[in-house]
Amino acid sequence: MSAAHSPFVDPAAAHATDILRQALGGHSLDWALVAGSGLGVGFVSPEGGIGLEIEGQLALAELGLPAPSVAGHGNSLVWGRIGAARVCVQTGRLHPYEGHPIGVCTAPLAAMLACGAHGAALTFAVGGLDPALPTGQIVLLRDQIALFGPTPLVGPQFIDCSQMYATHLRSRVQQVRPGLPEVVYAHARGPQYETPAETEALRRLGGQVVGMSTTYEAILCAAKRVPVLGLGVVTNGAGQQGLNHIEVQERSNEARAQIAALLGALLAGNPDAG
Repeated sequence: MSAAHSPFVDPAAAHATDILRQALGGHSLDWALVAGSGLGVGFVSPEGGIGLEIEGQLALAELGLPAPSVAGHGNSLVWGRIGAARVCVQTGRLHPYEGHPIGVCTAPLAAMLACGAHGAALTFAVGGLDPALPTGQIVLLRDQIALFGPTPLVGPQFIDCSQMYATHLRSRVQQVRPGLPEVVYAHARGPQYETPAETEALRRLGGQVVGMSTTYEAILCAAKRVPVLGLGVVTNGAGQQGLNHIEVQERSNEARAQIAALLGALLAGNPDAG
């Protein structure tokens, strides 16, 4: 049975991989970067971006995938170099709450990994569960709670998730920006924001931030044994009154340059190096 017809390889991912591999012209990727709300288009811009020397790009539609419907998300894969490393940026994320199967949501990342990326960075906007995390705080992920979220895995793929977010990648970011909080991401399916009771429940389970994405991408990376970094910004306080997506985009835009600078320093290096 070919990989394209394996029950463990989503057809959307297999199709996207074939197209991306052709577009890369035989070149292999080093890093995959997935952008969260309000971040992706700015990451690949000449000013305030991650320092990417762009070599090519594909719209997600050219990969046979839908465009994100969420405001603040781009709709393409953009690749190029940061120093000696070849980096591919997914400028907009697909979410299950948009009505897409989980295999479609993770297809861009799966394609980047299949095209050689042996390191991944996942960025995000989250609500703060921990009162000590103010709005605008940049955070690193050290673990996640995805009990209530989707998984891209099918069949008996019993993978080790004990070290989901790579210690050596977090250490490299901490060398650039010492003192960043390292937190636990709790997944909420959305698209509605969490109620005060749900917020309290997630807090009691050990969550420090909450979001509607990221965890299923980290699971895919764990399955592929690719070290992953989670880096994002707290855009509001979970469970508060009057939450809205406009505020999320505004707080993400304010933090984008700082996150881009951290990513630029990280992605110029070898994903496997300590």
